[in-house]
Amino acid sequence: MDLLAHLQGHDRTALNRPRADGGWSALQVLHHVIAAEAGTLGYVSRKMRGGTSLPRAGLVSRLRLLALQMANASPLRFRAPGITADVPTEIDPDELLRGWDEARTEWRRLLEDFPEELLGRMVFRHGWVGLMGLSDTLGFLQSHLDHHARQVERLLAPH
Repeated sequence: MDLLAHLQGHDRTALNRPRADGGWSALQVLHHVIAAEAGTLGYVSRKMRGGTSLPRAGLVSRLRLLALQMANASPLRFRAPGITADVPTEIDPDELLRGWDEARTEWRRLLEDFPEELLGRMVFRHGWVGLMGLSDTLGFLQSHLDHHARQVERLLAPH
């Protein structure tokens, strides 16, 4: 699913329109996704400095990913943690897309330069499930994105 394609054909007002129950607008949802991905990127970048002293990832990391994937696929709603829950009321779509591109570029750089000796190490701590390896962290980010893509699709669907 091309999440950004859902934005096309909608004006700034529609993209910033919050849900009737006070929930986030489509752009607020995407702002949250970008903040979560940027925060994760920063955390992984800092943890990489620990080198091979980082704990080894393995089955526990994979089980943590599975728990997060199940939560993201469920109909249950979870409160966004900390800074990723602080979203502006009005968001400029062009600025958001620039932030999206910047985050993707930074992730690409990190992955291209990621030291091979850290591939099996715990490089991210999720606030609810704990430490995870890089591949499981990326799996979580994809699951998180898929969850919110469905949300944006519902928000922008014709009523």
